[in-house]
Amino acid sequence: MKNEKLTRREFVRLSAITAAGITLAACGAPPTAVPTAAPPTAAPAVAPTSAPAATAVPPTTAPAAAPSATLSFWNMPFVTQEVSPAYVTQWQAAVVKALPNAKVDPFFGPGDYGTLRQKYLLQAKSGAPDVIEGLLEDLAVYVKQGLVEPLDDRFNAWADKSQFVQASITPLTMNGKLYALPYNTNARGLIYRKDVLDQYGLKVPASWSDMVTAARTITQKSNKQLFGFFVCTLVGDPRAPQEFISWYFQVSGGKDMFDVSGAAPKLVATTDQLTQVLTLYNDLFTGDFPAVDPNQRGTGWPVEDPGYAAGKWAMAPMGTWLWGRRSESATAKDILENKSVVTQLPIPEGGAHKTYFEVKPIALNSSSKNKDAAWELMKFICSKDQMGMWLADSGGVPARKDSLTIDAFTKSAIGGWIKMFADFLDTGVALSPVNWGPVNEANMKAVNYVVYGQKSPKDAAAWLVDQIHQMETNKTL
Repeated sequence: MKNEKLTRREFVRLSAITAAGITLAACGAPPTAVPTAAPPTAAPAVAPTSAPAATAVPPTTAPAAAPSATLSFWNMPFVTQEVSPAYVTQWQAAVVKALPNAKVDPFFGPGDYGTLRQKYLLQAKSGAPDVIEGLLEDLAVYVKQGLVEPLDDRFNAWADKSQFVQASITPLTMNGKLYALPYNTNARGLIYRKDVLDQYGLKVPASWSDMVTAARTITQKSNKQLFGFFVCTLVGDPRAPQEFISWYFQVSGGKDMFDVSGAAPKLVATTDQLTQVLTLYNDLFTGDFPAVDPNQRGTGWPVEDPGYAAGKWAMAPMGTWLWGRRSESATAKDILENKSVVTQLPIPEGGAHKTYFEVKPIALNSSSKNKDAAWELMKFICSKDQMGMWLADSGGVPARKDSLTIDAFTKSAIGGWIKMFADFLDTGVALSPVNWGPVNEANMKAVNYVVYGQKSPKDAAAWLVDQIHQMETNKTL
């Protein structure tokens, strides 16, 4: 599959209708201490967050579904409160009116993406859930195992088809067939505390070496009360391998780890390239005043996001969703609205400005007993208003052009926040359609070997290449 990019011109044209509106000020704030955390084996629970109440909208009418159809929709954000309870309450009321002949189960799944994926793989053929949200890297696994329904005929017959940005459709098309609807897109950038960099006389880092040096300086000058950087390292965390692949894309010039042009995926990432990525992780965690708190080794996004919003680290690779954290506290609101700036991720010497391009899919279970009704549910989820309110609430770029025209974007400061990401959305690279589950696990195990001092970056890279070659031999990919 050919990698597709959302061009800056297209995004700017779409987001030009949003409100410009974040005032960035450079003023100091007392840093808070970083708590000590032992390396966990699973991601910590996410603390509930509050957000402005979502505005109810008139539901779209839909063809009558089969009487008494009971539908289930598994997704992570409704459970972990990445989207607010207020939005979910609005959604539940609106779906009753939009699908009067169907009942939607209020159980939205097991929560985090790892558990969601595992349970779906185990029970999808039972017919439940009917609709599943997840990660692009999981979709390839579902397609390979025949667990999701091709949507081409349904999508082509939908009047709203033209509203979807093509760059978000292409990664969900595998073997010539569309297997999901996109609802959320983003690319990764570097978020940093402008006030902190100004306080210590530091420039915005443009290279990996500049980033590590600046982060170590912040750690030292704050006497470890504020660490300069954060990166996810938890095995099984969804964010950690996305950050890893962003660093890899910079080294590889935007080329995937795999060549998928043949009968089976073939590893093209080299030991030298992977050594370079793993050396970055080593540099971030070493030194008398390390860039990243060593006590945060083995943690993931549930630590990264609230930690930045609470003032515990000054820089982190990030996406648009962090905006939703500003309602957690007065400190978070001040940091995100007044003291933070987003720029491109720093690059290695000789590297390229490339980054992970995320497209989150919503798919139809191929074993659903109510496929027509489930499709109507998908159309409701991905309607102009519901998609727009979801992404405005949680912070994200809708996959529909018209969703950006709703009041939640045009009359809110989130429009300005999203526009800060426009300059590097065209650097995003979508993952190739391979079984990324075991690859991601191996990538992060290699990272952990390095950050815990068990292997050198070179030895960990050699181990990683050997593991992936075994996957090739076993036809795991």
